[in-house]
Amino acid sequence: MKKIFILSGMLVFLIILLFFLLIFFTKSLRDNNKALKYFNKGDFKTASEILNKQVKDNPNNNDILINSSGVDYKLNKFDESKLKYNKVLSSSVSAPVDKFVSYYNLGNAEFKQGNISKAINFYKEAIKINPDDKDSKYNLEVALKKLNEKDSSQKQNKQQDKNKEQQNKKEQDLKKQMEQNEKSQEDSKKQQQDLKDKKDKGNNKNQNSKKEEELDKEKQNLDKQKQEISEKIKNLQNSKSQKNQKNQSAENKQEKGNDSKESNKEKKDMPGSILLNYYNESDKNTNRPKKKLKGYQVAQPQKDW
Repeated sequence: MKKIFILSGMLVFLIILLFFLLIFFTKSLRDNNKALKYFNKGDFKTASEILNKQVKDNPNNNDILINSSGVDYKLNKFDESKLKYNKVLSSSVSAPVDKFVSYYNLGNAEFKQGNISKAINFYKEAIKINPDDKDSKYNLEVALKKLNEKDSSQKQNKQQDKNKEQQNKKEQDLKKQMEQNEKSQEDSKKQQQDLKDKKDKGNNKNQNSKKEEELDKEKQNLDKQKQEISEKIKNLQNSKSQKNQKNQSAENKQEKGNDSKESNKEKKDMPGSILLNYYNESDKNTNRPKKKLKGYQVAQPQKDW
């Protein structure tokens, strides 16, 4: 009896457990269908909210994780999507199909983010699980082509950067050369100006020397003219002096003649004693009249006269 009671209790527990499981899976299936309905309508945000709630309630359910990851991919939430796919891959109970879907979608997420090399690796893993999948092969070819383009683009960019650096270097060299040329031109202009200044200075010096020579010549001419004028003045003075002397001499002769006439007349009228006193003793032999005295003085007659 006791045994039958225990078996009956266990059977009731299993029935109750199955009932709750049925209710849970029914609710989960209903929510999943509801999320799928919103997904098909393009309302990814509502579908994501429903699926994230299911993930929270069933964190190890691969179907829910895969569906939620797909919605996150549509919303461009690539990092969240990759976390859920990696969780499916790390699960020990994941079926091959779940792993295939996870690798394939991880490849798409990495491709979207520009991680082409990682995307290629995930596509290869997906092809290993399902070699006949055309989408995986196509995506792999596209990724390989993109990688080649990227490598070519990188090489081209590197070459462009190299060319740009060379161009910049050439421009810098040209700029430096232009600066040197400008400096050389400035130095050349300065040297030309210095030479011009020296030449002008030399010309000025020559002009000054020439002017000095002309001034010296003019001075000499002026001195010569001055000397000639002085000589002329001197000659004129001499000539005038000689003329004056001649005139004076003529006047003296005339006066002498007059004096001589008057003297002779006086000699006739004067007595002998007065005549003797009229001459100085020293002028007796020269016959020169002496100056008349203020008063006539009668001298005593000489003893022998």
